[in-house]
Amino acid sequence: MAVHVFKTLGKYIALDIPSGVIHEVDEIVATFIKELNNNKSIEDLKRDFAKTQLDEEIMDELSELMEQELLFTEEIITEYSPKLEDTVTKALCLHIAHDCNMRCSYCFADSGEYKVGKREMMSEDIALSAVDYLISSSDNRHNLEIDFFGGEPLLNFETVKQTVLYARKKEKQHDKNIRFSLTTNGLLLDDEKIDFIIKHDIQLIMSHDGRPEAHNKMRPLVGGQESYKKVTKNFLKAINKGVDDYHIRGTFTKYNKDFTEDVKHIIDLGFSKISFEPVVADPCENYALREADLQDIKNEYDELAKFYIEKHENNKPFTFFHYEMDLNQGPCLAKRLTGCGAGYDYLAVAPNGDLYPCHQFVGLVEFRMGNVKTEGYNKDIAKVFIEAHILNKEECKDCFAKFYCSGGCHADAYFRNGDLLKPNHFSCELSRKRIENALAIKANLYER
Repeated sequence: MAVHVFKTLGKYIALDIPSGVIHEVDEIVATFIKELNNNKSIEDLKRDFAKTQLDEEIMDELSELMEQELLFTEEIITEYSPKLEDTVTKALCLHIAHDCNMRCSYCFADSGEYKVGKREMMSEDIALSAVDYLISSSDNRHNLEIDFFGGEPLLNFETVKQTVLYARKKEKQHDKNIRFSLTTNGLLLDDEKIDFIIKHDIQLIMSHDGRPEAHNKMRPLVGGQESYKKVTKNFLKAINKGVDDYHIRGTFTKYNKDFTEDVKHIIDLGFSKISFEPVVADPCENYALREADLQDIKNEYDELAKFYIEKHENNKPFTFFHYEMDLNQGPCLAKRLTGCGAGYDYLAVAPNGDLYPCHQFVGLVEFRMGNVKTEGYNKDIAKVFIEAHILNKEECKDCFAKFYCSGGCHADAYFRNGDLLKPNHFSCELSRKRIENALAIKANLYER
């Protein structure tokens, strides 16, 4: 299948998969393209539809688009063999704190213990060594990233501060530009921390699940108390003081499949940069999303898309991570083929300095890749990850979304199917729906 034809949000869209060219069409043209997808030729269509009195101009236009390689273009990438030696480390996720002051029900990190059953903080020595490791491993790459993660990284804020200050000195010495982000539940976000975040241009990822009932149900404090009021107050303080580079990152579960209402609530609070993700959980958990929930969730993504269009039309725009699609530039081809780069250009650092492919693999002995102080990293593991690209995944080869989702999350595939090369079907279904909606949103807003 070279062209994906679909209808959503009142639009018929034809996506030429290899080229990424997008056409808004009507129902008749959509029907013709589907026929062409079934290995029929333009001549076949002209013969089959000769008695319908349809204008042959449609057929001629389709033929012209095909000649211009804007429709039914050939797959030019059929093989891909990336070389590990051609890659460099460009980003580190520092597990600055393996502990947390909340007990979120769906926490994949076991409230900070991960898979090791031990609560600990990253020392300043390890953190600074991680900065040195990133700079030395990045070769001549100029732009680098460090993410502060946990648990709750603000429990170890002094190490965060010293790491940033050290990195700012080092980047000048080595002609680097290091971009920082910090993911927080917000409980410890006071004036001192906010001022430091603003001064050093740290992107703030704020965990918030929307309406009080949704947030409090899944995100209680250690003692079981509600967290909504304190978290919301601190996040709003950060915005009002001048934090502009931020994202509200929410999670929806079986209990709030109507998550559009949570997005609306967050916007009403005064936030405009939003991401909401489906919970990743064992299907036996009572809050888990299951196959039976798929259609409800897809319908909800439609509701959110309609709301997105409405707000943009009324000059009150907001961003929703999965609906922000750059049709003019976007990721390069290598990035589209390989995805996030976990295991070779993106690594996670545990509090003791051990290296892992990404934050979700931390604590799994079989995925330990090395240590920032004592050794390099395991190239055999890195090779497994760099080869887990879309051309090596059977489910991806004929999927229209492959150049947009890049094969999905490696951790999601591994923890659901035990295989990096076998994507999670549930996640794939949601990715395809979000991508279709994002394309249809572009068509709706362009038209207006």
